[in-house]
Amino acid sequence: IIVAVSDFIRSYGLLVIVAVIAGGLAFSNWVSKPGQKAKVDHLMLSIPMIGDIASKFATSQMARTLATLLSGGLPLVHALDIASKSVGNQYVAKQLDIVGSRVREGESFSAALEARGVFPDVAVKMAEVGESTGALQDMLNTVADFYDEEISTNMERFVTLVEPALLVMMGIVIAGLLLALYMPLFQL
Repeated sequence: IIVAVSDFIRSYGLLVIVAVIAGGLAFSNWVSKPGQKAKVDHLMLSIPMIGDIASKFATSQMARTLATLLSGGLPLVHALDIASKSVGNQYVAKQLDIVGSRVREGESFSAALEARGVFPDVAVKMAEVGESTGALQDMLNTVADFYDEEISTNMERFVTLVEPALLVMMGIVIAGLLLALYMPLFQL
């Protein structure tokens, strides 16, 4: 296997590098077109572990920005417009635009969030409590702090899971290389 891979790389290495660079450029060109970034971000939200973290991060960004804007005295409708532009995930930003238009039409903020189905239930319920008590900005700060802590915990858990897996994979690769090098010597 090692000899075959080496022969392939020597024969077609330049072609593989050119193909990878061309594929990367084509993908980045496709993503730069209007609306495509939102599709990629929506796809990223559906990836099992990464999507959960990305959703929490976008919710934290939205909540922190809204809380800051509301504490500055901006009305909720204008704060939603600004917050939608500050969220990094384009799909979530589009959903937040829809939430802003529904709030502008008279629907409550928490009901509009819940109707989109993008934002986590905890964030929706805390926004509902904040609206009903008149402390929406404090609840949004609490949501942002909660999700920042969740992201930190998830990343630590992910790293602790990946470290042993990488060690095992490295061990298998090294064992394979040693066997590939020493088996012919032992067979002689």
